[in-house]
Amino acid sequence: MYQTLFYIPLYIPPNIFGIQVPVFGFGLANLLLAIIVLIAAVWRFAVTKKWDEEIGNYFAVFIVIGAVLMIAPKMAEPELGIPVRGYGVCLLTAILSALFLVLRLAKRKQIPSDLIFSLCLWAVLGGILGARLFFIAEYWRDMMHYENGQLQLAATLYNIVNIAKGGLVVYGSILGGILGSLIFMIRNKMPVLPTFDLMAPAMMLGISIGRIGCLLNGCCYGGVTDVAWGIVFPEGSPAHFHQVEHGQTFYCGLKFAEQSVGDTLFLAVKEVQPQSNAEHAGLKPDMLLRGIVGMVDGKPLAWEVGTHPVISHTPCKFECCKRQESGRWRDTFEWIAFLQKKSPKEKIRIDIYSDWQKRETQPYYVTPESSTVLPVHPTQIYSSLSAAVLCIILLILGRLNLFRCRNGLVFSAFLILYSITRFILETIRTDEDSFLGTGMTVSQNVSVFVFIAGITLFFFLLLTNPKPKQLQKTNISTM
Repeated sequence: MYQTLFYIPLYIPPNIFGIQVPVFGFGLANLLLAIIVLIAAVWRFAVTKKWDEEIGNYFAVFIVIGAVLMIAPKMAEPELGIPVRGYGVCLLTAILSALFLVLRLAKRKQIPSDLIFSLCLWAVLGGILGARLFFIAEYWRDMMHYENGQLQLAATLYNIVNIAKGGLVVYGSILGGILGSLIFMIRNKMPVLPTFDLMAPAMMLGISIGRIGCLLNGCCYGGVTDVAWGIVFPEGSPAHFHQVEHGQTFYCGLKFAEQSVGDTLFLAVKEVQPQSNAEHAGLKPDMLLRGIVGMVDGKPLAWEVGTHPVISHTPCKFECCKRQESGRWRDTFEWIAFLQKKSPKEKIRIDIYSDWQKRETQPYYVTPESSTVLPVHPTQIYSSLSAAVLCIILLILGRLNLFRCRNGLVFSAFLILYSITRFILETIRTDEDSFLGTGMTVSQNVSVFVFIAGITLFFFLLLTNPKPKQLQKTNISTM
């Protein structure tokens, strides 16, 4: 796990004539971007002698990237600058690598490179939008921001668009990228199935590289394991908080669990680590947490753990009745980690209900101590390797006579093979809960539909008359 690679300063050192030259906002980065876009547009106009859609795409890119550069200073960390995340670098590398592969494959079919650039732009924008919408749909409860019981619309909208904090789903990027590409192909009268055949292995190459970013980011982790190649993420990582939330490891000398009392769910002490500071402080199993108080910059700050209504008392095979989404108590553990970081030598106060009906509490003072993080399956590496293998398989299939004679077979094979591997890998991952009581994650549910679509398309194309692929330059001369 290596989330931040380095930082970009907000200003160029040293100051020129005593004036700070900003890098972002109305600064050097946007100026250089404008110059590059202007040069590309002028060059394109000089070659084509007309203002075409390609020039419009250049300015569309300028608007999108320029807007990101304008808001970049808001993402800066104090005294450090703009963090360059490992996930973002891998995502950019994945996009460029996929583009390079599509260009190589399209060159054999004599497709103009500028057309491929435009197609990939639509695919990337559609992919990012789809990946974010997929994440919002899956974790919409986490997007909601409440203060004093009231929904804060502005803060909620900020959470929705704040991609920098994380939140992209690969399946959403695939479906969004396919939809964006399809719109572009229809608008430009491109042959759909042959073009998707070219894009299929490139998408797998992009996923393979992108999953390395997941490893650096610490997301998409697997379940606890004792295999020799299991990896241990650092304390405070998503995998660690998942283990704490599910009572798999001690945190501050405590194991936690959800406990229902009447129609209310509490965060309770499941177990106390022997000889720990928590045991010495007097904490015991089955105590219900009310709040966490710690010192921040010399001032006490409190965090209310909160409660949740029991959704149903009916036994549920898929454990969906009491728990609808993950991360319910995770903010509490992140708050404890924040207190440890701000005041590592200070004790934290854990308020325990002495009478939860009367909301009366009793304080316990605990000195935080290190927590053990259990090894997990490196599912990010599994996913990366499987995607790389599928990329090679699709490239080989594209050279076989059967797949060369029928447009769309490579793309349908991509749908089938990826849905199978993704479904299997989801059984090892533990970062997603059951979706709508199906006993399967969201991605597994989507995999079922993608598999059915791929199988249907494959046999439909297989039973139709063979048609040699036509992606010659003459076929797109009217675009």
